[in-house]
Amino acid sequence: MTHAFKIVLFYLTMFLSLGLFWFWMAKPSSDLITLPDDVKLQCLSYAPFGKDDSPFDIPKGFRPSKEQMENDLAKLSTLTKCIRTYSSVGLEELPAIARKNGLKLWLGAWVSSDASLTQKEIDTVIALAKEYQEDVETIIVGNEALLRRDVSASQLVDYIERVKEALPDMVVTYADVWEFWNKHPEIAPSVDRVTIHILPYWEDKPISVDKALLHVKNIYNEMSQKISNKEIVIGETGWPSEGRMREGAYPSAVNQAIFTRGFVKMAEENGWKYNFIEAFDQPWKRISEGAVGGYWGLFDAERMDKHILHGFVSNFPNALWLFAGSFMLSLVGLIWLWGIPTCTCKKAPVWFASLFGGAVALIWQANMYWIVSRNTLEYVWAIICLSVAFILWLKLVQFLITEEISLRGSMARFMNVITLGEPKAETFWEDALHLLSVSIVLIMALSLAFDGRYLNFELGTLAIIAITYAVAYVSTERLELNGLMEKVSGLALFVAALAVLLQESARNGFALNWVILVVMFGSTLWLSKTRLCGITKSFLVLIASALLFVLIKEGVYVKESLIGICAADAMLPICQFRAMLGKVIYLNYIGLFGSLVAIFSVLSGSYILGMLAMIMGLFCLLTFNGFLGAIILVLGWWAVGYRLNETCTL
Repeated sequence: MTHAFKIVLFYLTMFLSLGLFWFWMAKPSSDLITLPDDVKLQCLSYAPFGKDDSPFDIPKGFRPSKEQMENDLAKLSTLTKCIRTYSSVGLEELPAIARKNGLKLWLGAWVSSDASLTQKEIDTVIALAKEYQEDVETIIVGNEALLRRDVSASQLVDYIERVKEALPDMVVTYADVWEFWNKHPEIAPSVDRVTIHILPYWEDKPISVDKALLHVKNIYNEMSQKISNKEIVIGETGWPSEGRMREGAYPSAVNQAIFTRGFVKMAEENGWKYNFIEAFDQPWKRISEGAVGGYWGLFDAERMDKHILHGFVSNFPNALWLFAGSFMLSLVGLIWLWGIPTCTCKKAPVWFASLFGGAVALIWQANMYWIVSRNTLEYVWAIICLSVAFILWLKLVQFLITEEISLRGSMARFMNVITLGEPKAETFWEDALHLLSVSIVLIMALSLAFDGRYLNFELGTLAIIAITYAVAYVSTERLELNGLMEKVSGLALFVAALAVLLQESARNGFALNWVILVVMFGSTLWLSKTRLCGITKSFLVLIASALLFVLIKEGVYVKESLIGICAADAMLPICQFRAMLGKVIYLNYIGLFGSLVAIFSVLSGSYILGMLAMIMGLFCLLTFNGFLGAIILVLGWWAVGYRLNETCTL
């Protein structure tokens, strides 16, 4: 058998294996039930925003297109009898379009911390309800305003009473997560019906899809018993088609279809009144909810049917392209395979596994980055991560075929060049690759440990980095190259991995595999002859800063008792400080300034600027800006670790 024929056979096997893999990944679940073709949802949440639109643009003068709303409601009328809106300002033309398409309305007034905007919403919803009384089934004053801590319970009751006084013949309610009806029993007497949200994926203890329907049923029955004198209505329930796994709750198109079809069947059997979330995917929600927030629709953002209610459903509808991409990537092995003069192929299974696994990991990760990325920073991050993973994978494949590998990088040596401490040496690009590899994993780990609720597990990138370094560690003298910066980075990864495991539990397969890979990679950094010296002072400063930030956040920013106090007197010093803090956090001023400080600290190698950057990064990590905060903290660590490394000798 000639060498060329062996290579052809090798890649024919690769082609068939990748094809079977992606076919298996794309196949529908056997758990899907088929609903009658004429089944319609009782009501469906609707927001008239395209893939590049946002409700945050309405105060700036943006108005949803009338043509867009007409096309949307014509499409939705085939799936539902009613739509629920969350706001009325800017949607004044919507009721007339709903009437034209035979759709009833659950008309919403958005209640926020801005009293003037809330009043405008109330005035608008009252006017629309009076004009379209026959089409409006219910008025919803506020959506999850208590959950967001935008208003106090007494403020909310006041808003509800104003609407009820203006619309005495209409059904008026408030909608929130079921737990907040239990926390605020004073709301129920003011409404005509109790509208609860039951979202198994978002529970504090997430519910897997196989137990989600039972969970919804139990919560509905529990609330019916607790508030027995009011009609209980499900204002939101649903399941996402994309996003990160939370414990046992996995977002996917198949799981969305399983939940949706099962819920519709159960709700009709039990005679429940409900609204389903939601009509169309809303990309703007990814800003505050991560990737998963943008994928709750029965249609995607392009208004294409995802076939969640009826028909064939696949978790990878683009599986053909993913197969083609992964096979093309696997062909990089020809660079070295073709050059082997004679081949007994005893190592062929190892070559096959590395090429197959790396190609799948890279294409799968690229697909996930395409789904979750929403701004320039995240696209740049995706490009950097994929580039580093691709280069490391090439090095791994080369080593497994030719037994030649070069991972001689040093974080401190790279910083020496950047700060002009020494001229660029032949190892410069290896130093840069090493520094980026460590930093990528550190940023992933810190983001997930501090603020991981909305972040995905980047398993493809991490797997390639961790496995390549593990192979290099046992096959080369990688141990001798690890200095203080590597050792402390490894320690940080161990701590972050433990935090993620405690938050996610072993039920989350993505998290468990992620933790194992982080520990594997961290071990290749921690195992070093270098002593940990001079870090105590820096560590204590960071701990003290973190404690201060937590006290400020919990004692001022998220303290519920201040909501009512500041509503009564916004000029109190504590209330003015709270408002200023909220603006700083929301507009991410610390993150923007911290990015500049971090960059200057790296270029100058300044310990002081590096510590300042790390402190500012910690602030972001602890105040809902985790990804950017992790980047700032890691850049600051480049400078701090570099200066500490200079004082630490063997």
